[in-house]
Amino acid sequence: MAIGIPVKIVVLTIVGMAGLAAMLAIIDNGEDAIPKPIHADLKSTNLIILSAFNDTDDIYMAVEVIDPTDGTSVKRASVVLSGHGAAVVNMTNNDGYAILRSKKTDFDLKTGEGYLRLDIKANGFQDYANEFAVKIVK
Repeated sequence: MAIGIPVKIVVLTIVGMAGLAAMLAIIDNGEDAIPKPIHADLKSTNLIILSAFNDTDDIYMAVEVIDPTDGTSVKRASVVLSGHGAAVVNMTNNDGYAILRSKKTDFDLKTGEGYLRLDIKANGFQDYANEFAVKIVK
C-alpha cells in the first residue's frame, strides 16, 4: 500500500502540470480571445421623412463598419436596421460598407415620429447597438 502512494503522487503531479501548461497557453493568447470594439458610421442621412417618398420609392441607407483601434474596415459584419415593424439586414463588403434598402410602406409608424435601431455583429468584435441611429418622421 505504501508503494502505491508515490506512484499516485507522480501521476497527479504530471496531470496537474499538463493542466497548468494548458491554462498558461490560454492566458498567453488571451489578448486575441477578447473581442475588439467595433464602430459604425451612417454614411447617408440619419433622418427619413416618409412623406418625401412615394410608395414605390426605395430608401437607401449606407453604413460603414470599422475597427476603431486601427481604422480598418470590418468585412462580413451583419448590419441590421430595425424598428416600427420593419427590419433591413445586409452584410458588409470587403470595404466595410453595407447598403440597407427599404420602402416607405415597410414602416408601420403609428405616431408622428420614431427611431430605428442599428445593430452590428461580427466575429471577433463586440456587438454594436445604437437605439437612436435613424429618426423616422411621417
